[in-house]
Amino acid sequence: MASPASSSAREERMRRAAMAARATCPKVAHNPKDAEAWKALGDAAESLGLVDEAKVAFRKARELDPGFLRVPPAPGDNQPASHEVEKARRAVTAIVMRHGRRSKISPEDEEKLQAQGNAFFKARKYEDAVMAYSRAISFCPELASLYGNRSAAYYMLKKFKEAAVDAVKACKVDPFYVKGYSRAAKAYLCLGDVEQAKAQLMQARAKGADVEQDLRSISIVEKAKTINGNTLTRENMRLIEKAMEIAPNVEQFKVAMGRVLLTRGKHQEALALCRGLKVDGSKHASEILSIRAEASYLIGDTKAAERYFAQALASDPKNLHAKRFMDTVQAVQNNKQKGNQAFQIGRWEEAYQHYTAAMNVDPNVRNSLVAQCACNRAAVLIKLENLEDALVDCTYAIELDESYTKAYLRRAHIHSELENFEDALRDFEKVQELDPQSPDIRKLVKEAANNVRKYKYVDFYHLLEVRRTATDVEIRKAYKKACLKYHPDKNAHRTPKEKRDANRKFKHLQDAYNILLDVQKRALYDRGFSAEDIDSGVADASDDFRDMNMGNGSGDRYGSTGYSSDRRRYTNRG
Repeated sequence: MASPASSSAREERMRRAAMAARATCPKVAHNPKDAEAWKALGDAAESLGLVDEAKVAFRKARELDPGFLRVPPAPGDNQPASHEVEKARRAVTAIVMRHGRRSKISPEDEEKLQAQGNAFFKARKYEDAVMAYSRAISFCPELASLYGNRSAAYYMLKKFKEAAVDAVKACKVDPFYVKGYSRAAKAYLCLGDVEQAKAQLMQARAKGADVEQDLRSISIVEKAKTINGNTLTRENMRLIEKAMEIAPNVEQFKVAMGRVLLTRGKHQEALALCRGLKVDGSKHASEILSIRAEASYLIGDTKAAERYFAQALASDPKNLHAKRFMDTVQAVQNNKQKGNQAFQIGRWEEAYQHYTAAMNVDPNVRNSLVAQCACNRAAVLIKLENLEDALVDCTYAIELDESYTKAYLRRAHIHSELENFEDALRDFEKVQELDPQSPDIRKLVKEAANNVRKYKYVDFYHLLEVRRTATDVEIRKAYKKACLKYHPDKNAHRTPKEKRDANRKFKHLQDAYNILLDVQKRALYDRGFSAEDIDSGVADASDDFRDMNMGNGSGDRYGSTGYSSDRRRYTNRG
């Protein structure tokens, strides 16, 4: 039985502890991250005989202040206490339960929590995996594999800084967790911190791990860092691509990759990559802006290109890429403008020379601006009656810009003039697809379709100037006479349009000779089949069908037995 003196001392100690608890509980409630408040609460809880609460308070203090050391509390005093002390005990317990107590879980529950994170990771739900691992860590902060797994999830989310921190922490918890060193090295490498990556790998090697492959990756990154953007050889470009795979978050490699994409003609990708890079405060600001400018120009956004070029040169007046490309842009635009001025006043040859000069400023530049110059030069060639070369220029413009409706429209009209009606129809239809609101496009498509149907059938009798009842002898005689008239050598002095017309008729003369002097082919032709149908075998396959729909085939296609009607006169073509 305790003496009155010792009992009095105990009561005084408990009273002071209760007072301390009442003063400390509000501090913890107000700021649960105050290590000193948790230490004071732990002392008060221990004095009040609350061992479990004291342990939790000291653990929280140790988490907030790793240098804090405290001997585990002794078994508690369960003797009855005053109402004041009991009230303080309840307050301490409530605070600890709310802000500091950690649930005690079984090993089975621990495995379940880790398995949940692993399942999310395998399903590529990395954000969910991070949350699951974080929850597991809150219960088991001494388990290295949880930090290691969360590091891997952070890595997949490209949060390399967080990945490195977790991997290092995993190795601190368990110095023999070798995976942690490797993961930390990879994360540091992605951040471009080669020295830290090497340091982590050296620790892994000291523990017996094979790190040769990782060291080779570091060697690639070190070599890539020495590459000068002005000397992009094939070998250098391959090295940059490898470095980007290893360290995708290093700005230097992103900028270099932008230059690689430009070199390979992937202008949109280069622009997208460099638009994602911050310019303010970056030591690569001028190069980033220069790549943006070049990519914008190469996809035809000239205004954006000029703006970026000005910013790049303002950032670094010695930027060679920016200066060289700016000169190219200005040369192309100046020649194009001069070509437009010459065209407007009818100086075709002069306009042709300026457009050609614009296209030849830099053969490596293939963009919508060059496409415009090619299309404009085609307009000049049309004025000069050189339709074949105009057709080539339009096709080149379309190759440079597949959405260039003006080039399709101009090429369609050239095809119509050259009587390539099926090609003309395809181009008009393409214009309608790209720009349904284009003026008169429906009318042009309809006319082109009619031309295809109308001019598919060539009237050979009218071409030879013989009646449909002409004999083989009459046909041969007429053929020789027409050949002398339309032979290319006989028309060398004609205008380009007249020569084209003569060449077309000379070609059709060969078809007329081959068909009209063959009994079976002539019979099919007289029944309304075109030379194309006969040569392709369509006429044979459609013979029975034509018999059903056209009677016995007597007379010509339109019921005439003499010269062909005006609807089919050869001279109406074109």
